[in-house]
Amino acid sequence: MNCSNFSRSFDVVVVGAGPAGSATAYHLARCGLKVALLDKAEFPRDKTCGDGLTPRALKMLTVMGLITEVEERAYRCNAITLRQSDAVTYPLLLDQLNGLPDHILVLPRLIFDDLVRQHALAAGATFLPNAWVETITRAMDGSVQVHLQGDEPLCCALAVIATGANSALLRDLGLLQKQPPINRAARTYFENVEGLDDTIVLFFDGVELPGYGWVFPTSPTTANVGCGVFFDSPTLQTTLLKRLINEHPYLQRLLKHARQTAPIKGYTLRTDFSPAHSGNEYILVVGESVGLVNPITGEGIDYALESAQLAAEAILEGFQGDRVLRTSIQNRYRTALAKKYRYQLMLNHLAQKFYFRNGALERLLTRAQSKPHLRQAIVDACFGSADPLVMFTPRTLWDIFGV
Repeated sequence: MNCSNFSRSFDVVVVGAGPAGSATAYHLARCGLKVALLDKAEFPRDKTCGDGLTPRALKMLTVMGLITEVEERAYRCNAITLRQSDAVTYPLLLDQLNGLPDHILVLPRLIFDDLVRQHALAAGATFLPNAWVETITRAMDGSVQVHLQGDEPLCCALAVIATGANSALLRDLGLLQKQPPINRAARTYFENVEGLDDTIVLFFDGVELPGYGWVFPTSPTTANVGCGVFFDSPTLQTTLLKRLINEHPYLQRLLKHARQTAPIKGYTLRTDFSPAHSGNEYILVVGESVGLVNPITGEGIDYALESAQLAAEAILEGFQGDRVLRTSIQNRYRTALAKKYRYQLMLNHLAQKFYFRNGALERLLTRAQSKPHLRQAIVDACFGSADPLVMFTPRTLWDIFGV
């Protein structure tokens, strides 16, 4: 790589400073690479989300040395309450997750994303806010040029794209051939909420399928309340959430004396994972930008942190002195993605299509109330702690559909 302006020259430029981008920058910077972390926003900035950090996400935060800071600011939930109706409501315990933490932390993205970004900067990464990337090209000398709106380009050996559900840059670069399928969700915040405990509530009555509503406590008296569907619904999720808040019996009890503290905001999710979307020989794509979102739960932070680690491992293996083995880096990363996620997410998509429909979901949730094995199968499928084939074994099918 031969760049004339040293101050604009980096080993790796990461586009997007959400969890996937910041985690990638952290892993690379702590191992000695010169890393630029770009974002179109100033930080801290809000990100519309359910705000839950799953056991797999907590495991990755422990690996990164960030778990203590997150725990100090987050609200701990020790179980998930599933609700189909007032009569069918019960907890799912998280104490048998194959070595994973036995709880979930809830921390608004306004705080969480900035913690991960600051962690990357402490490791040595350089942060450039208000950086709008127009395109990424290869120069005649083999270097990679990241072109910024209204500024000089950055020069690097490799770029990483971590722009979440926003696929515009990926399509402009030819890394995606068309607009990917979009899933939609919405959320808001309340204070003075009654009846909260140390559980996250997922409710399925009164919402579109495949999808669910949620209450994520952010403290004993505050909560993130939202809903989402796994398809491009003709009904705006912001509209549905307003209706749920005004009419749903469970939310009416919970929010009777509560005060809404933030506007209802909608957002999109991508669940179209394919290793073929992982980039090219000079660009790697991580997190939700490669479609890594769980099609059952809508969770993406754990996948963001994990894919960041996979990308960093591939990059570090390919940086050999003055040589950068770009093709080797891409092949290693693509293979790692396929090995870790292809089978798991394929079965999760099948489970979503099979169970998240009228009749099947109601039967699943009703039968699981009295069957511990079935409740554990749901937990394992949601959090990737076991083979997702558990949702299709003879015992599981008999528990659900047997006499």
